[in-house]
Amino acid sequence: MSSAPLAALRRALTSPRASRLTATLLLASLVTGCAGGTTPTTGGAAAGTGADNDNQAAVGAPQSPLLPSAFFADGGERFSAWRCTPSQNLVTTMPDAKRLRLWTALGSTELQRAVAADGDRYVLGGVAFERHGRDARVESDHGQLVCALASERATATRQAHPQSIFYASGNEPGWNVSLDRQTTTLTLVSDYGQATDTFRYRVASVKNGSDARMVLVSDSGRQPLEMDLRAGACFDDMSGQPWPVKVTLRYGRHEWQGCGQGVEAKR
Repeated sequence: MSSAPLAALRRALTSPRASRLTATLLLASLVTGCAGGTTPTTGGAAAGTGADNDNQAAVGAPQSPLLPSAFFADGGERFSAWRCTPSQNLVTTMPDAKRLRLWTALGSTELQRAVAADGDRYVLGGVAFERHGRDARVESDHGQLVCALASERATATRQAHPQSIFYASGNEPGWNVSLDRQTTTLTLVSDYGQATDTFRYRVASVKNGSDARMVLVSDSGRQPLEMDLRAGACFDDMSGQPWPVKVTLRYGRHEWQGCGQGVEAKR
């Protein structure tokens, strides 16, 4: 595992207690990610062996790539944005009554529900997330974050995006991107809806686990395009709404920042 994420956290947080706690959160997520493996997955269909029956089975199968689990709510109904002191913002969702998914600036982790005298408590190793209504605490042996609920957003599903496996958007200028569910094509709507372009793309790199990342590239449009997706707490820079994926879109000479998520089958 690279030490770069820990170094970035130390630079980002000036409070020693906050730095130690955030490092603990990241280490917990990295341990979970390592256990799950980081083997790249670059296609929606398994690689063929050359046999006729394999080729026939692949006919009609989706060609879109498999996205990292950390890009999804995994059935959670909404994402919650938490503003925490000292100097940390988090995103959470509840896939079910027993699990809490949590995204920090540098990745994601999943905590399990535990017995609590009051409120809702979730733990992983030495880290605990305890919620009481609109307030929450994140605790470890190294410190505590005190958090307040800032906003919530319903997860994106196929009801709103029936043909998409991933949706992202950003501002200044307003843009959005959808990855097609069946094919390796993406649609970019830019200039506040005035321009629409469709691209065939390929997966340049993919990393699974808690610090999941996927890079998509295309040379099929008017200008080269690169889309860099990283698991991590992301907040719309106008509305503040929470998302689980940070998105950097490079199109020709332009570079745009935004947020996104894997589109859920349903809530």
